Amino acid sequence: MKLSTRAEYGIRVLVALARAEGSGPVSLATVARTEKLPHAYLEQLVGDLRRAKLVSATRGKSGGYSLTRPAADINLVEAMRALDGPILEMPCAGSDNLEVCARPQDCSVHDVFQRVHESLESVLAATNLAEVATAAGGPPYPMAVRRKRVAEHAAARAAAARGGATPSVPDRTTTQPAP
Repeated sequence: MKLSTRAEYGIRVLVALARAEGSGPVSLATVARTEKLPHAYLEQLVGDLRRAKLVSATRGKSGGYSLTRPAADINLVEAMRALDGPILEMPCAGSDNLEVCARPQDCSVHDVFQRVHESLESVLAATNLAEVATAAGGPPYPMAVRRKRVAEHAAARAAAARGGATPSVPDRTTTQPAP
């Protein structure tokens, strides 16, 4: 299973709006700039979010987008469905789709994928935008920083392959004292 770019970007828009909750509409240009996302693509996504009644638009100079309900009342399963459709695309996945499958009996993987669907839906339904908005995190690293980190990892793996040592990548979770 892969999280689509539509879902990722759309949820990032919703989280940005949740973080601005109570301070008025947020322009899409502001969201695009702070989240480092393509503005034109976000315009398409907010159309889906508006149709799903998750966001509303305000026109004018101080216009923009805002959530239609409190962030705590919007869960990620609603957002995912608005952006991507079904949570798991399988003819028989989900308790309301069991009749769709044309097989006379359940196939060998039905039970496994039914559990996957139920687990995924349960986690997404139990997670609301307010929780995500207050969690640590923010806009992604700039591209130059991401390239540097990828290069560091690749160099460490290459050195380990040559010397047989385990890769050592700088630990960014703690701060090092100044020399």
